[in-house]
Amino acid sequence: MLDGARFKRGGIPMPDNSYAGTTAERLVNPRSVGRLGLIVMALFPTLWGFLGLLNDATDFKDTLVNAVKPMIEMTNTYGNPWQQWRAITMPWAAPVALVGIMAVETLAGIFGLIGLVLMLRKVVGSSADFAHGKAWMMLGCLCAILVWGIGFTVIAGDYFLSWEAKTMPLSNQLGGTIYFLPNALGLILATLHREGGDY
Repeated sequence: MLDGARFKRGGIPMPDNSYAGTTAERLVNPRSVGRLGLIVMALFPTLWGFLGLLNDATDFKDTLVNAVKPMIEMTNTYGNPWQQWRAITMPWAAPVALVGIMAVETLAGIFGLIGLVLMLRKVVGSSADFAHGKAWMMLGCLCAILVWGIGFTVIAGDYFLSWEAKTMPLSNQLGGTIYFLPNALGLILATLHREGGDY
């Protein structure tokens, strides 16, 4: 072994993906635990994406009437005319917005699931194979950040001013932040994760 690499005949370096020692030492090492950490983090966009879709689909009308419609119509704010122009009151707007939310939640779940399956299949595979699954997990995290971070925290919170709602102010932003943070952490960890042979 020389600097963590094995050499074939002819002096061509080959990455050393093996860990010598007992079974425990082969399983509990930085590479294996790092990979398991990413697999666990992939559960956030996967489960939240599909559960968000399930919850919205099984309660579409109530979610539309009680959450999305009053938010985009800004009926729960103070009616400041300098701000109220942002309200969207067309009857088709709320259903389109909710379907859009559901679509991005679904993408988060699908991409997260693809990443989860690929990473599980390649948990003892090469760095390049594992990184392929990691890229799908990162796409799932990006969709989750888009819908809950940008959508709920920024657009609902500050564009539609749900932070100044007369009842339960900040509920959209706090809820969105709870969903956003683990997905953002998963994306950061996946971005920083490097192994021998990674790009």
